[in-house]
Amino acid sequence: MSVPVYIALLHTHVTNRNGAQVTTAVTNMDIHDIARSARTYNAKGYFLVTPILDQHELVERILGHWKTEKSKAYHPDRVEAVSLVRMVKTFDEVKAAILAEQGELPEVVLTDARPIPNSMSYGDYRRELSEAKDRKKPVLLVFGTGWGISDSFYPEVHRILAPVYGPGGKEGYNHLSVRSAVAIILDRLFGI
Repeated sequence: MSVPVYIALLHTHVTNRNGAQVTTAVTNMDIHDIARSARTYNAKGYFLVTPILDQHELVERILGHWKTEKSKAYHPDRVEAVSLVRMVKTFDEVKAAILAEQGELPEVVLTDARPIPNSMSYGDYRRELSEAKDRKKPVLLVFGTGWGISDSFYPEVHRILAPVYGPGGKEGYNHLSVRSAVAIILDRLFGI
């Protein structure tokens, strides 16, 4: 599949356990683990979206570690993966970056652990992407932190993917880490 794929992890336009819109903190594990999944499935970029400048400074310090010659020598695979990470303040910056690279705005595909009306199955979306031989429109898979993406973000969305369920289905335990969800969803859409 030759569709250009990007990943965005929102730390803004997300909710807390009470449903209030909040901004969440970036975690070190999300930086590395999602970058590694992104690289494994040939994503073009991985955007961390937060308006908090202190978070930008923290992430840049972490990423700076992976830009040293010592890191490049000892952990070349990790360095390659984290090179995909980009810090931005707003979702508009994500779209602008993809437009600049690909020549058109992406199809924004929302993922959520909650069942949302008009969700599409992974099999159906995978089939659609693989059957569109000449498709050039990039795909932007959007993941949320906290307790999910706020309804205020929905006007940005073109597609919604169904939740990832374990063996218990809709009635079973459903609280994956975002890192696990990203890996599962990338594999369902782009794995062999």
